[in-house]
Amino acid sequence: MISIIVPVFNEEAGLKKFILNLQKHISGEKAELIFIDGGSTDKTVEICKEFGHKIYVSPIKGRASQMNYGAEKSNGDILYFLHADSLPPKNFIKDILKSI
Repeated sequence: MISIIVPVFNEEAGLKKFILNLQKHISGEKAELIFIDGGSTDKTVEICKEFGHKIYVSPIKGRASQMNYGAEKSNGDILYFLHADSLPPKNFIKDILKSI
């Protein structure tokens, strides 16, 4: 399984579009989507919960700490880190599995 780990902080503006895009690409794949919040003061956490994805608040703020915490919380054999302002290629899951 691939764990897609997304560190987030005040991503409310573009988060819904990001999640919808990812959901299309991971549907039917062996993948989990995990968000690690760094203390957002907007609706980032609520949006992640609205879509039913795992969302954890990192005990230590900062992107690297959030990514490490996400790795600890993941269940996958493969870790794939994304930022909420980036969109991976359409077949990224298949591409990752093919390369491994």
